Amino acid sequence: MNLVRLVVMRHGQSIANVEQRFAGSIDVALTELGEEQAGTAGLLLRKAGIELDQVLTSQLSRAQRTAELTLQSLGQAQKVNADARLNERRFGTLEGMKFTEAAEQFGPEWGDPWLLQERPPGGESMEDVAKRLTPLVEEELKPTITQGTRWLLVAHGNTIRVLDTLLCNGAFPRLEKVPPATPLLYDWNGTKMVSRDFLASPNALNKG
Repeated sequence: MNLVRLVVMRHGQSIANVEQRFAGSIDVALTELGEEQAGTAGLLLRKAGIELDQVLTSQLSRAQRTAELTLQSLGQAQKVNADARLNERRFGTLEGMKFTEAAEQFGPEWGDPWLLQERPPGGESMEDVAKRLTPLVEEELKPTITQGTRWLLVAHGNTIRVLDTLLCNGAFPRLEKVPPATPLLYDWNGTKMVSRDFLASPNALNKG
């Protein structure tokens, strides 16, 4: 069969990103730059000739707004569906706290959302995130991609890192960080992902 392309993207820069705070399940808005990043992503996807059949985001507005602006620039009218399983990792008592405050209170490793593996009080570990994402990947995404469905998924940094592992089964190096509103393109050959590449974007150079 022909390769089927899947696009996965983190939301654009949010207010919490600028303030260097743990957002997690808190609903925070995009910044002006974040909205610009989402529009730029759509233009890049259009230039790359990307066509979509389904769009799925988390239930958080920063992801939904990113998807809406990306689709506008892409020039494709698609219904945006939301699924809580794509929500960002819950950071529990850390949510709303600045990274520096968390590091001072709990230790250096607790001050970086990309490095923290443990389960914060009232929050989720990376393993917990994998448990809620596995049914989505195995029962919904992979079967429909195999049938030819071209998806755009807009989610969050830690969610995407787990999604990547589940989609690729370790075939590619682990994602350490995910830049804002920068399309990550996967090619599926019917049984596995055979390529994974970020679509070149100036957003990758912007803080977020």
